[in-house]
Amino acid sequence: MKRALITGISGFVGPYLRAELERNGYIVFGVDKSEIKKVGYYCADITNFSTLSKVLLDCNPTHIFHLAGVSSPRLASKNPELTENVNVNGTKNLFEAALRLKNKPKIIVAGSSYVYGTPKYLPIDENHPLNGTGVYAKSRIKQEEVIKGYSKILSINTARSFNHTGSGQSDIYVIPKIIKHIIEIKLGKRDFLEIGNVDISRDITDVRDVVCAYRMLIEQEEFGIFCNVCRGESISLKDVIKYAKVHAQLEDLEIVLNENYINKDDILDTYGTAELLKKYTGWEITIEYKQMLNDMFVYFKELYL
Repeated sequence: MKRALITGISGFVGPYLRAELERNGYIVFGVDKSEIKKVGYYCADITNFSTLSKVLLDCNPTHIFHLAGVSSPRLASKNPELTENVNVNGTKNLFEAALRLKNKPKIIVAGSSYVYGTPKYLPIDENHPLNGTGVYAKSRIKQEEVIKGYSKILSINTARSFNHTGSGQSDIYVIPKIIKHIIEIKLGKRDFLEIGNVDISRDITDVRDVVCAYRMLIEQEEFGIFCNVCRGESISLKDVIKYAKVHAQLEDLEIVLNENYINKDDILDTYGTAELLKKYTGWEITIEYKQMLNDMFVYFKELYL
């Protein structure tokens, strides 16, 4: 029987991954630092090795999906010590706990494309230099160094995930923020959309395709792999706004530029290639931009009904 443990299960991606795994015959356990009163869920901080080790010994997973971590660059920059402790030391704790199990589990780590930094070329492939700067990117690069060391004794694959979104994501992230705020404008709850540079383009994948990639990557037989999880094409924030405006049936939309939302080092356009992932798993994008944004629009609209 396949027994999966998801770290950080109460985050945005966790519930989607749980649903994906259960559809494919897994018994799913979850661990999170906040207490969740559900069968199979454990309250534990991954920076606490003793507690984390007890969780693994108790649920004895055959597969581990490591989602837990500080995942927001903005939050990371405000808490550099916490970010390194969670993303680097927490990952090391997980691997050490896995080594204590009699039958060693297969592991996938949800890493980040931020390790690449400013692109030297597009699309970004896995051979691109790891030039990421800033607290968040550096923590992910250090995390990969830990992974490389433990890959000699554990079956680990790493997903360098590009941006992903979907229904339920917090509006501290730009795509749900745009859609939610445009709905609020339509309902008269907001006067204008306040945003930064709308000409920025990003490679954004629907979270449902992302969790499918994680499952397929852990189920194939090759390990020690670092590979992109991405759509392979970018979309501009301007186009997201146009789509949401049409969907909300707004004739006029006032956009206010907020300098505080603009990073002078922002990359105007970046996207990756998922050819390596496809080679190992046969994974393909199933949810195009139009459907992804439509589903998010419906989700946020229903919150107000």
